[in-house]
Amino acid sequence: MPLPPLIEVVPFSKEQLEVFKATKAEIVIPGSKSITNRAIVLAAVGNGVVTLKGALWSEDTEAMSDCMKRLGVEIDVAADPEVAANRIITVHGCNGKLPKGGTEAEPLELFVANAGTAARFLTAMVCLGTGVYRLSGVPRMHERPQKELIRALRALGYRIDTPNDKLPAVVHGGGPKPGPVVVSVDDSSQFASALLLSSRVGGWEVSTPEGANPDELPYVEMTRQMCFTFPHQGGTFQIEPDASSASYFHAVNALFPEVAPVRVMACQPPKCDGGTGWQIDAEFPRVTPKAASAGIDDDSSDAAATAKRRNTVQVISRKTDLGDSIMTAIAIAPMAAQPFRFTNLGVLRKQECERVQALRDELTKCKAKVEETGDVLDICPTAPATLGDATISTYHDHRMAMCFATVGLAVGGIKLEDPSCVRKTVPSFFQILGAPPPHGLGVEIWECNPTSGERLRRLTDPADLFAAK
Repeated sequence: MPLPPLIEVVPFSKEQLEVFKATKAEIVIPGSKSITNRAIVLAAVGNGVVTLKGALWSEDTEAMSDCMKRLGVEIDVAADPEVAANRIITVHGCNGKLPKGGTEAEPLELFVANAGTAARFLTAMVCLGTGVYRLSGVPRMHERPQKELIRALRALGYRIDTPNDKLPAVVHGGGPKPGPVVVSVDDSSQFASALLLSSRVGGWEVSTPEGANPDELPYVEMTRQMCFTFPHQGGTFQIEPDASSASYFHAVNALFPEVAPVRVMACQPPKCDGGTGWQIDAEFPRVTPKAASAGIDDDSSDAAATAKRRNTVQVISRKTDLGDSIMTAIAIAPMAAQPFRFTNLGVLRKQECERVQALRDELTKCKAKVEETGDVLDICPTAPATLGDATISTYHDHRMAMCFATVGLAVGGIKLEDPSCVRKTVPSFFQILGAPPPHGLGVEIWECNPTSGERLRRLTDPADLFAAK
């Protein structure tokens, strides 16, 4: 049976932590959702057959694959022998000519679920077709920004019908319409990425507004690099493991630095250490709260240095330091040995849920010291012994569930509602937590009564820990 509606994650015991000193959990991270969905689009509009290795198979990538099939793009999906959550995806390029399209009376329906990448990338891609296409998703997707992408496509000469510049939207394909286009990325960098992915066929010369800081556009730069290196004429493309998903396991080491329970396998290092630089979240181990531990007391004999660190605020920006993994850093920050300030969080408000408010509310439930000012969260250290005993609303947001599951490894009484929402990016997340070392963390996970919160049974069968449909 799938994950139950309410689970409890039990903190590591002293005995478990002692075992990790000798035997690390060797965690293989599934493929990147962001790179997988970009690669599917590039392969679909390309000229040959491309095999994507290490591709993530999750709710978002399934939504993209399903839409491609509806468009008539041939896609073959096979198991990946290396990582259960991955697939080997073979895409037969359509040479920029979409095989299927609807009419104005009966548009071809494309359901993107809650996948922002699918919603934005497909809106641009179907402009290359000759039919009419209607894109829709779950209710939350209909609330998420789309305006600047639609404005840019209209400026190129495409007709897009929507009463509020959001989904649902009806796109009238017009084929390639070469020309320059400037697109704002204030609400989402995916707008520029969507245009770039189809620009080779569309003839679009894509730029962002003058004065935009390249350091603030890491996902756009990822897309530019992918467009440059991708085998458009056919071949093989390797998907990097997902740095955002790796952050939860790097965070475990930050929570228990004296033990460092996890060896994160095959993930990209930070760019300064030789990584590709495609994923800004590869920087997570470098900038995350390194002093976080099971306690905030410092045994250092240098009392002055300890006091200075405790009073020094470390600043982490969503624009220049981290991408989605900033949520992981925010979640574990209450257990750090110094205060943290997280800035430029506005884009988090327009994603799967209103993430700034959600993080503030759920951390407050855990009795953490959190202050929200504009698009800034300030978090002060709190003794872990006083944290926890909270039922966490996940808002059907995969990252909320995984962030607070990670918190639950260090503080007691963390229960998670709707844990199956992790299916969006890491369906095997709780399997990885529950599996015994070295292939997992050996975490104790319980099914709880949704009404009373009482523990019902410990979940040990991998099938019970998988986020199935």
